[in-house]
Amino acid sequence: MKKYRYCDDKNYKNYTFQALSSQFSDDQEFEAFYSSLKDSEIKDQFLRVGTLYFFFAKNGDWHVNDPNSNPVIEYFTNSFKLVAILAIIESLSNKKHVDFFEWLSDSEKDENELFPIKDKAELKKLYKEYKLDYGSIRRCKLFFANLSTETRKKLCNLISIDGEPVTIERVAEMIYMERSKFAHDCDSALGISSGFHVAQQKNKEIFWKQFSMEILQNAFEEGVIIFFKKTASTGHPNPIDSNQNRFQLPSDK
Repeated sequence: MKKYRYCDDKNYKNYTFQALSSQFSDDQEFEAFYSSLKDSEIKDQFLRVGTLYFFFAKNGDWHVNDPNSNPVIEYFTNSFKLVAILAIIESLSNKKHVDFFEWLSDSEKDENELFPIKDKAELKKLYKEYKLDYGSIRRCKLFFANLSTETRKKLCNLISIDGEPVTIERVAEMIYMERSKFAHDCDSALGISSGFHVAQQKNKEIFWKQFSMEILQNAFEEGVIIFFKKTASTGHPNPIDSNQNRFQLPSDK
């Protein structure tokens, strides 16, 4: 029998309940939800997500050990938490990463249709197709697209571009870009803040309206429950990868 690290462990269940308590009226409702996840693999993944989120983001501040500094600085700790949250979202997938060259060389593809690649436009088209299947941002977009209408509208109204609110797809892109700035360039994720933040991108003004970590965490917690409800109903441990989700990004504001 397959062994699971988290499944039915009382400590992991306690961490997960504390991490996602905003989504349950009490521990009995949490237990009822957990029991509805009948497959051990799904239960194991649910407790893995809840436990990692509890330690890395919900209760996991980045501390500065210096007498001349505050122990917790918002834009430092939020940057690390953002990386953790998006890493957890990306982990909700059973697709092993495949690089672009490997994808092009896949033996299941008809090479006569792929090669030779005629021009840059054809290459760009192929890369776009590859990103639809294996791009990390795709999982992020799908996760936020599945949030409730109320939460999507709330998030959309917290970011504007040249004075106009954005779509939920754009919200996901902006959040992902904030994460990437920190992960790749060590540039703090200033957009995720309890204050206001203005930035420029391609001659456009990006205005973040108190898009706090608390708001992002509440959205994430809601999204986790929605994800696992769908998982339980479909019997698939990774519905974020199902074909039916591939082109379902709503454009509501």
